[in-house]
Amino acid sequence: MSSTAIYLTKKPKLKDPVVLEGLPGIGYIGKNVVDYLIDECKAEKFGEILSSYFPPLVIMSPKKNGIIEELKNELYYLKKGPNLNHDLIIVTGDAQSIDMQGHFVIGRKIIETVHGFGAKRIITLGGFSTGSLSDKNPIVYGAGTDEKIVNEFEKYGVMFKKTPVGQIIGASGILLSIAKRHNMDGVCLMGETSGIISSDPKSTEAVINVLAKYLGFKINLSKLESREKEMNTIIKKLEKIKKDIISTKKAPQQLEYIG
Repeated sequence: MSSTAIYLTKKPKLKDPVVLEGLPGIGYIGKNVVDYLIDECKAEKFGEILSSYFPPLVIMSPKKNGIIEELKNELYYLKKGPNLNHDLIIVTGDAQSIDMQGHFVIGRKIIETVHGFGAKRIITLGGFSTGSLSDKNPIVYGAGTDEKIVNEFEKYGVMFKKTPVGQIIGASGILLSIAKRHNMDGVCLMGETSGIISSDPKSTEAVINVLAKYLGFKINLSKLESREKEMNTIIKKLEKIKKDIISTKKAPQQLEYIG
């Protein structure tokens, strides 16, 4: 029997918070963006999401002397201030669901929780795979829940028209759909990436720059590339495990994520 639960360690008082979702996906764009924001802006953790839909494994960290950590998603928050024009709820984590139904179950739990804090907008983050390496500056593609939010984010350089994106698979798309049913508006920002390298710093920076314009913050990007190199080793191990797990399931369970 499958189970999913959100455990809140505190209930911060937030005013019209914007939700940022960044979970592992193509190029690890979304996760890299939100984790960098969490570290640089000193976001505070206030909840965990545990689910039997996550891959059946635990993480062993050499930095923690072999102590295991279970796979989970996490909730963080940041308060509006001089360098931030919105309260934020940030969703990050170790994995997405490996089951199609799990995306909807986990997604509903997340949206119901953030809606309870007064959230009216969600921004999901991911990567769009081109399949080839390029020296050009990455394009940030977008998809929105309505014309108003599309027009708003076009001003920040997001490409909505003539986009090659046909579908958004995984949490980044499902969360937008569920949010819309809860009268929230939303947009998915997808950094253009080859899909060949595990973690793409150039595409991550492109998405961060869009968010910086929208949220009004300044962030030090000098540590981004070194951080992403450290993450590549971990990412490759997790990706191998995920593929091994999915390959044992019957078709059509095998999915590639944009978000």
